[in-house]
Amino acid sequence: MIPRNPKNERIKRQYADFLKHADGKAEQTIRQIEKAVQRYEGFTGYADFAAFDQLKAKGFKAELASRELAKATILSTVTALKRFFGWLAAQPGYKSKINLTDIEFMSLSDKDIRAARAPADRAIPALEQVLRVVEIMPDETAIEKRNRALIAFLAITGIRDGAAITLKVKHFDAERRLVLQNPTEVNTKFGKRIDTFLFPLDGRLEQIAIDWINTLRTVELFAETDPLFPKTLLTLDENNCFKPQGLSREHWANASPVRAIFRDAFTCAGLPVHTPHSFRHMIISEAYRRNLPPRELIAWSQNLGHEGLLTTITSYGKIPLQEQGRLIRGAGRQGDEAGLLAKIRDLVSTTGNAAFDPLP
Repeated sequence: MIPRNPKNERIKRQYADFLKHADGKAEQTIRQIEKAVQRYEGFTGYADFAAFDQLKAKGFKAELASRELAKATILSTVTALKRFFGWLAAQPGYKSKINLTDIEFMSLSDKDIRAARAPADRAIPALEQVLRVVEIMPDETAIEKRNRALIAFLAITGIRDGAAITLKVKHFDAERRLVLQNPTEVNTKFGKRIDTFLFPLDGRLEQIAIDWINTLRTVELFAETDPLFPKTLLTLDENNCFKPQGLSREHWANASPVRAIFRDAFTCAGLPVHTPHSFRHMIISEAYRRNLPPRELIAWSQNLGHEGLLTTITSYGKIPLQEQGRLIRGAGRQGDEAGLLAKIRDLVSTTGNAAFDPLP
């Protein structure tokens, strides 16, 4: 095994400190950047970063391409490295050794960049699949109730798993069916405040979530400051092996257990495994299926924490190919045009953006 370069390790720690405290990057983002830098180090055999030049840049790109990685992965890797070496070129001991022009040789072609940024087809669970999953999940023990409620809760809120594991009991207003994602206590994306009402997808999912809150408060005797979805309490058995023993009063350290719960639940149901984030796509798919009027669609967008409807449509609103064909082939039927224009007028009136008015 090739030993790591101590000089590189020191400068990487400095860069991680810069990313966190000066550039404001989240821990997850920093880990992804560190992974990109480690890939480059592995390619060079942990050579000194100061030896970087255009030949190494081109060689590393060729190495990434030869491994048949996704173009999106290659783009994120070289983008992270370009920023790293750009920062490094301004640091003492590297200024005279790293040429800024050489860094540009890390760039991908315009064609590859477009391919990397092209939206990928995503597997989105149907609401009926989620209902099937929670229907067959056991709910006898506190841990089983938590797991079942977690899937139901994320299905009707679309809350990201990283935020869900930081929620406390007090953040759920059962009377208003409202989840208060206060960024001072909840790990929301970009530190935004997000007020999320339960989406009216199915009453059974909502009841599971409400029952879970009642169980926490009246059976488990959780305080308002205790976690809404607590980690599992582990104890030692007679063989000094860990075994689950109810619920802890602590939050999960990361979202890995949440994804494991999803994986096990969908597998046991005999269905393709879906991630917590896929539920956000499912919610927008349901909005399309229900043919929501513009004002309601905007409300659903805000409920997901988006600044505007355009974010929702571009990030989660891609229509599956089969549905795309159905809509295209069914377009132009009598009455469709009048209904469409009415909706466009309603949307323009709602958003107050006359610049997008397609009508005279």
